[in-house]
Formats: sequence, structure tokens, C-alpha cells
Amino acid sequence: MKKMSASWKTRLVIVMVIISQVAVACRKSGQKDDETPPVLSVTPVDITTVRHIIPFGADLRPGQKNPAFEYYVNGSSVEVRSVCAGYVEDIRLNDNFPDYEVWIKTSSASVFKLIYDHVVDLNVKKGDKVDAGTVLGKVGNGDRTELQINKSDRDKGELSYCPFDFATDDFISRHKQFTDTWCLTGTVRP
Repeated sequence: MKKMSASWKTRLVIVMVIISQVAVACRKSGQKDDETPPVLSVTPVDITTVRHIIPFGADLRPGQKNPAFEYYVNGSSVEVRSVCAGYVEDIRLNDNFPDYEVWIKTSSASVFKLIYDHVVDLNVKKGDKVDAGTVLGKVGNGDRTELQINKSDRDKGELSYCPFDFATDDFISRHKQFTDTWCLTGTVRP
């Protein structure tokens, strides 16, 4: 039998690594979706600092409804907190504003994603574990932040849900100290 050259050995090793990575990805893709809903127990901002809101489902422009609770607060030093436990799946710089989106999931297979939009002075990074109440950063552009709860469905695509659908009674009552009008509909397309 003929000896393999070093370059062929290198190519063989590369092919074997690729095959093993594909096998791992295939096993992960076979992972069952985690349908466990998040439990929102901590308000994302101190409600006593809120001066104005845009409710979930409000008309933003023709054909576009607000997919989040949008909080306008009384100053740029107001902290944005995680509403539940999970981990930071991603952090994205906004295209039109000098602030970030922080994406949190309760598990790697969760079909739910919590998006905190308009956050600056970040205290977390991608991969960090967070608890309910963990400070993510401060409110972003315009002294505001948003809380959006999305659910991915293989058949229906992605939908945004009213955060009250996943909230504790205390979370809801704290919000209702400001106004009763937080949700104008149940779901919207983000």
C-alpha cells in the first residue's frame, strides 16, 4: 500500500472534522422545541419613572402595529432589567439609533425570545446568564426602551405576543399603576 502524503493527510483530517460538525448540527436540529413560556416577574424599568407609553398593538403606520410595550421614562439614567431568568442569546446594534437590542431566551431550544430594544451602557454580553431583575443596561435613545416577546412557530413564522400573556399578577398590577391600556390586541407580526 502506498503511503499518504502530508497534504492528503491534512485534507482527510479536514474532511473528518467537517463530517463531525455536520453530525453535531444534525443532532441539534433534531432537538425538540422548548414550548415553556417565560414568566415575567420584574418590570423592565421602574414604573414610577415612566412618563409615556406606546401600548402593544398600537398603530405605528399603515399595516404596522407596535409589537412591544414601549416605555418613555423621565431620564437617561433609568436602568433596564431582565423580566425573567435566561441567557443573553444576542446583542445587536440598532441600524437607525445609537443603541442596542438585547435578546434573551429562557433555554437554547426555547421558541420564545425576549427583545429589549433601545438599551445603552450594557452590563451584559452574549452568553451571559441573567436572573429576573438583572440590570441589562440603561434606557437608550430618547429615554426609552421596549419589551417585545416573540414566539417562533415552524408553521406560522414569528409572532409577537402581549407581555401580559406571560406575566405574574404583580408584574401586571405594577404596570396598571400607570395605565390600564397596555395591550390593544393579543398578537402582531413583528
